[in-house]
Amino acid sequence: MIRVYEELADTSRRQILAELIGGSKNVCQIVKATCLKQPNVSNHLARMRERGILRATKSGREVFYSISSPEIEAVIAQALVKRETQTCPPTWEDAAELYSKAAVQGDEAGCAVILEKLIGSNACIIDLYQKLIVPAMRNVGYWYYDQTIDAAQEHMASAITERMMSRIVQAYATSKKLDKTAILGCGPNSWHVIGLRMASDYLRICGWKTLFLGANVPIACFLSTVAHQKPNVVLLSCKAEDGLVGGIDLVKALNEVRSKKEYFSIGVGGCCAGKHKDELVAAGADFICTDLETFASVIVPCIEKKGKPPKAVA
Repeated sequence: MIRVYEELADTSRRQILAELIGGSKNVCQIVKATCLKQPNVSNHLARMRERGILRATKSGREVFYSISSPEIEAVIAQALVKRETQTCPPTWEDAAELYSKAAVQGDEAGCAVILEKLIGSNACIIDLYQKLIVPAMRNVGYWYYDQTIDAAQEHMASAITERMMSRIVQAYATSKKLDKTAILGCGPNSWHVIGLRMASDYLRICGWKTLFLGANVPIACFLSTVAHQKPNVVLLSCKAEDGLVGGIDLVKALNEVRSKKEYFSIGVGGCCAGKHKDELVAAGADFICTDLETFASVIVPCIEKKGKPPKAVA
């Protein structure tokens, strides 16, 4: 890895590598982000590609550059953290504030630096999600509703956060395997998936097999997957009111399926689910859980030990 540190010693190449953490970019994007001259950027990219630090992928007429391996990216991220003059945020609140501001500005490298500092301090995954990602995205939501930021910035912050979550999963990956399967997804007209992704990531790290279906899944497709995979638990997200009707319909359909065939638990999370828990439970949900800490400390252990969630709704 000596060659990596040699490249990081150059200010311009260090800027370029910082921009490439977390995703590929073409020359124009790098020039715009670093304010370096295009010929200089091209020369630096060619040098680092020859040294095996970067790889180039052609897409149509454009060439996109990315860091050549996760191992090299990790070394670069750690080195950049050490070079930062700013100390690690003293509190989770400060970290979340800095992260959310970086995310809405499209500063993915800044988000990565904050995340790497916290991972390096041995923070647990629950704290990273509950104390960093959740409040940071809550800030983004407030700014969007206040029209401080626009829809493009809100979407950009969400996309960056999903990529940061992938980094967290890699950092906490385990070889542990349990004979447990979870299917996670959103019903019709439900689009917010970050909270559901957190639950999926946590279960994966615990050794579960997780099948993440994403947003706005048609009910028939959801039921088909459940019938084929025979999960232990099905988790849905209902964060906004727009998705409530579709969420209730999906819970009813899942409850009907399990009444005829196999047993599996049905759980629903999200702000809207917390407000309408009685309706969702009446439709057939076994539990409503609106925070990851409760899910991890109460719901998951009960399912793993007893095969069913606790009777009380969280």
